[in-house]
Order: sequence, then C-alpha cells, then structure tokens
Amino acid sequence: MINLTENMVVKHGIVISLDENDRIFNDGAIVIQDGRILEVNKTSMIEKKYKADEVIDARGKVVLPGLINTHMHSESIRGIGDDLPLYEWLESYVHPEHKATRPEDAYAMSRLGYCESIKSGTTCLLDMHRFMDRCADAAEKIGIRAVLAPYVSDQINFLEKFEDNKKLIKKRHGSCNGRIMVWCGLHHWRDCSPELLKKARECADKYGVGIHTHTNESIRDVELAKKRYGKKPIEHLHEFGITGPDVVLAHCVWLSKKEIKILEETKTRVAHCPVANMKLADGIAPIPTFLSRGIGVGLGTDGSKECNSFDMFEVMKFTALLHTVNQLDTTVMPSGKVLRMATRGGAQALGLEKELGSLEKGKRADLIVVNLTKLHLTPILYEPFNVISHLVYAARGSDVETVIVDGKVVMENRIIKNVDESEVIRTATERSKKLLERIQR
Repeated sequence: MINLTENMVVKHGIVISLDENDRIFNDGAIVIQDGRILEVNKTSMIEKKYKADEVIDARGKVVLPGLINTHMHSESIRGIGDDLPLYEWLESYVHPEHKATRPEDAYAMSRLGYCESIKSGTTCLLDMHRFMDRCADAAEKIGIRAVLAPYVSDQINFLEKFEDNKKLIKKRHGSCNGRIMVWCGLHHWRDCSPELLKKARECADKYGVGIHTHTNESIRDVELAKKRYGKKPIEHLHEFGITGPDVVLAHCVWLSKKEIKILEETKTRVAHCPVANMKLADGIAPIPTFLSRGIGVGLGTDGSKECNSFDMFEVMKFTALLHTVNQLDTTVMPSGKVLRMATRGGAQALGLEKELGSLEKGKRADLIVVNLTKLHLTPILYEPFNVISHLVYAARGSDVETVIVDGKVVMENRIIKNVDESEVIRTATERSKKLLERIQR
C-alpha cells in the first residue's frame, strides 16, 4: 500500500469524471497528491492501493470537476437599477459605479463575489473589474482560481490604462503556484481605439496571456459598429487581432454568418451568459450553432448587477431551458452537454483544458462535492442514471458541501475556511452603501 503524506482521498462518492470517456464510478474515489489528481477509480481499488492522511467520505454525494465561470464582474450594485432599459441603466448606475469605485471597494466586493462563487461550486473564474491588484489579493486569500482581466480603455478616462494592465501581468500573473492569472482586458470595443486593440494583441503575444472583452451583446452594439467602422463588431476586432484561441468574447448574441465564420476559423472562444442576456433583454446567443461549428463555448454569470447571482447551477439550468424553448426542440441542449460546457468547455475557453475541467490523472485537483440527500434531488437512480440531469435541472449552489482547489479544501461542510464569511458580508455591505452615496451625489 502506498502511503500519501499530507494528501487526501475523496471516496465513496458518485464520481462523474467528465473525461474523454465520460467515466462514472457509482462508488468512486479520487486520490490527490501535491495539488494534482493521482488516480480516479473505484473506491475498492483505491483503498487497496493507497492510505492518505486526510480522507473525505462522500457517501450520498456526487463528486465532479469544479465549475468554471468564464465571465463575471465582482462589482457592488446588485439589485440597484433593475428593470431599467439597458442603456439608461448603464448611464445611470454602471458607468457612475465604475467611476466612483475605489481600491478597497474592489477588494471588498471581489471577496464577496469569490466567496459566493466558492459556496456555489465554482473553483475557477474569469473576472473583469477595476483595481484588480486588490482582486488578486482577495483570490489569493480565499483560495479560488482566478483569471483577472482589468477594465482597460483609452477613451474613458476613469478606467484602467494599458500600462496598468501590463504592470499587473508582470506582478501577479502565475502567482500562487499558477492559481492567479492575469489577462489583457478590454472594457469594450466601443471605448478602445484601434491602437489599444493592437497593443493588447502585442502584449498577449509577448507574455503568453489571453484577451477578454465584450462584444455583439445587443442590436444597438452591432448598429453602432456599422455606423462607426462600416463593419460588424467581430469583423472590427478581428482586423486588429482580437480573435484567436487565446481570446474569450463575452455574449456574442447578434452575429452575422461572416462573424460566426471568423470565430470558427480563428478558434475564438465564447462566454455564454444566458441569465444576464435574458434580464437585459439582449437576445439569445446562437449557442447550438456555435457548438455545431466547433466554436468553444464556456458558461458565465456576468456580474452580480446583471445576473444577481454567481450560482453556476442556475446558469446551467437556464442554458438548457433557454435553447430548448428557443428552438422548440427538447434534444438541442441535453443536460450532459450543458454540464460539459460548465466544466470542460470553460477550461477550454481559458486555455486550461490540460489542467482543469475533468477528473483525470495529472490534472489540477479542482473538484466539488455535492450533497444529493435532499428532497429536491430525490430519487437518485443508477438505471437509468439520473444524476447528471439532477445537477443541471434540480441542484442548487447551496447543495455544494465541499470545495477543493489545487488540492486544498477551501470549503468544508459549507464553511469557507480562509475568511470569516460574516465579516466579508458586513464589509461588502458597508462599502456598497458608501459607493452608492458617491454615485448618487
């Protein structure tokens, strides 16, 4: 028997590996060593072979890869200005919020967003906010895996500048054993000059990082690009290098056939945010078309102000239902496909498919344990197997019991280990009130 020092075994769970063979172990176990998965197998096989210092018993629970949120904003005006028309809301609340935000606001709200993410089963996220050095501090402390893409613009004077982004890449990219990554962030093509787009591409190439921005979210977005540049938004971005396998474009709701072809040929990734798109009356992104053309798609919440929640289980359910009713076809977005988008799809979008997204030997040990012994998750059946359906259609973020990131337990029995949750809530509430006062002056 192999003795594992200062490592762990998660056993007796329903292990959904989401590997290439979609292996499922009804009584499975995962061996974790030095932050990585050493083996996934039946519990009986693992118990014969390994003895670990720490054991997590997952009886009555499902073990799966951590969910990956490919587009979020850890901002602070949740529930403020809801039900307003999109551009009125942006002018009245969102832009003033960005202008009024201070570094300690970014720290307080990113702590809140990252804790909420952990508690609802997200282990890795792509966040776009201001003062992201403070967001990096929050991610480092809490233990979540974070890709940080600052709001960069050369047209809006109160947002981050290109040099700020470049400094953050040099300072924090790859820190915490690679758990914190920094990308080139572009607030929106509307307020980024062609020169800035070129700089972002050069920077991404030089430092080997990704690029993240919003595009084609609304009809007005498309019309403005045609008026300003005589072409659609993705055509404009493509002209200046903001496409490719290292680029994640959020939303992509209103696309022409030519733009879809650009995404396909350049292998550009898409972050699909169905709840936010519905709430803001943006429209429905053609996700089934993207998938049929081999375009990589991950799922995202968008910000707490757009989605009101960082619960990726909610996003999975809405993804399945939205496309089913939109196409009047119950087969177009099955639960297994949606779960893969929230895990493997997210890993692929972030260029981390060799590290994350499935439970396989050698990958980072980012995984969650979901308690199935709930009224709304009963019955659990093996023939036919209904657990994946439950995860997409019935489970909630609050069903997540244990979260492991990089082989470290960051939440156990729904208690976040590295911060005081009540203090996080109290501080975020205080900072939000002061921020709102500054916005309304």
